[in-house]
Amino acid sequence: MVQSIVKRDGRTTVYDREKVAQAIFKAASSLGGTNAETAMRLAVQVEEYLEAQGLESPGVETVQDAVEKI
Repeated sequence: MVQSIVKRDGRTTVYDREKVAQAIFKAASSLGGTNAETAMRLAVQVEEYLEAQGLESPGVETVQDAVEKI
């Protein structure tokens, strides 16, 4: 289970699926997307992917790469 995320400056904070969903939705919105539920489903898939990789504290870049992959 993803517990935390390592920020670019090295700080560790609590992982928040909602923040990932918001980032996905914001990117989709810039291209005309309007479905927040889809963004949340994708955020769940990102989290599942990270967990399958055995990552409990991924870095921001790792999460971004996972979002792009999903």
